[in-house]
Amino acid sequence: MRRSALLGWIPPAIITVAIAVYAGGVMTGRWDPNPTRADADVVPKVDSTDPEMRKSQELCPFADRRELLDILEPGAKVKGIGTTYDPGGDSHQCTVSLQYASLRLNVAHDRLRVADYQGLFEQAQPRTVLGRPALWLLDPVPIVNIPLKSASLLVAWDPTDPGGTASIAIIRESHDPGDEARATQIAERILPALPGWPG
Repeated sequence: MRRSALLGWIPPAIITVAIAVYAGGVMTGRWDPNPTRADADVVPKVDSTDPEMRKSQELCPFADRRELLDILEPGAKVKGIGTTYDPGGDSHQCTVSLQYASLRLNVAHDRLRVADYQGLFEQAQPRTVLGRPALWLLDPVPIVNIPLKSASLLVAWDPTDPGGTASIAIIRESHDPGDEARATQIAERILPALPGWPG
């Protein structure tokens, strides 16, 4: 598969997460670049009108758990929760915003393999998580003046890597060297509990 074709399949989880979280959060009051402001109301944003899709693909109950969020930012209050869905049903994600960082869980049931992502991103660092091929990515921010960076742990849905991934991303104003260990801990707790996760 050519590079251009693969780029067309890349879910927003890898390329545009910083834009989506920052722009959407600022506009709705769920992401506050100034942490001294009072917390906004926590109101989920759902981009799907299909109630069955929302029910079957809702990821926020898996991500919005105190024991997981404490790994990222101990004791921090949840400032906002956002849920997005691919209309075709191939990708869905939940982002939980804290005071200084956000945690994003994304599931993509598409044709892209972890091996494909490794070919696309020279900076991707191969890993093994839960017995599956995985990649650690420090995602660039594609638009100037957006002060966010995303570090993602991308894990193959199936150990044989036939296609489909789950990812844990940590979004901050600057990369934290300890975030790989944090993302791995979170992935090891969240991913096995996801519906349909192969044992």
